Amino acid sequence: MGARSCLVVFLASVLIIITLPSSVLGRQYKQLAAIHVTNLMPKGSGPMQIRCKSSYTDYGMHQVGEGDEYQCGVRERAVYYCMATLGRQMASWHAFQPRRDGSGKAVYWMLKDDGIFLSWDNSSWVRKSVWETD
Repeated sequence: MGARSCLVVFLASVLIIITLPSSVLGRQYKQLAAIHVTNLMPKGSGPMQIRCKSSYTDYGMHQVGEGDEYQCGVRERAVYYCMATLGRQMASWHAFQPRRDGSGKAVYWMLKDDGIFLSWDNSSWVRKSVWETD
């Protein structure tokens, strides 16, 4: 077997190992916290698009209806940020910051027409961001 064939076999083996489920490799992801994002825009606004991610994990785009909640898990001590769009309005914010949120099991976000609000207990809220338009 030539050097080129060995390289192809090696790269194929690495690809198989990388694509194996994490449980097969013994790496279970422990959820450190949960990010909750609730769409509380006015009735008739329609569903919004929400995407949350970190440098390591991307949960993709999700459609969240009026009054509904999107939830995702924090898998590593990294900054997670979320983006939301509704018509011409858009917002982006740090949904989880290890230094700010590290000891809590949940971070709650409420998206309303007057801004993006943060809570750690789902009852006391602080406005952290406002909507932008294109």
